[in-house]
Amino acid sequence: MPGPSLARTGLTVFMNVLFVLALVVTVQVVVEFFGALAMTTAGQAVVDATEMLVLPLGVRGARTPYGGVFDVDAAITIVVLLLFEWALSVVRGRA
Repeated sequence: MPGPSLARTGLTVFMNVLFVLALVVTVQVVVEFFGALAMTTAGQAVVDATEMLVLPLGVRGARTPYGGVFDVDAAITIVVLLLFEWALSVVRGRA
């Protein structure tokens, strides 16, 4: 039985990177959702570091009852990343 091909392995690594990026953006959404977290130095560092990963769609965020904002652009970015990761898993499964 032959081992996995280089293309299949590369595709798996790329899929894992997309999944990790989705997790990182999810952390940003949680930090921004809770205003008290976003106001801390660590929270602001997370938001600043992950802001470049978010697609600039221009959708206004919704205020939360916790003093923060639900970042709709970031949520859409997470969905796009996970859909792309899923599509690649279909391609990998057929390869």
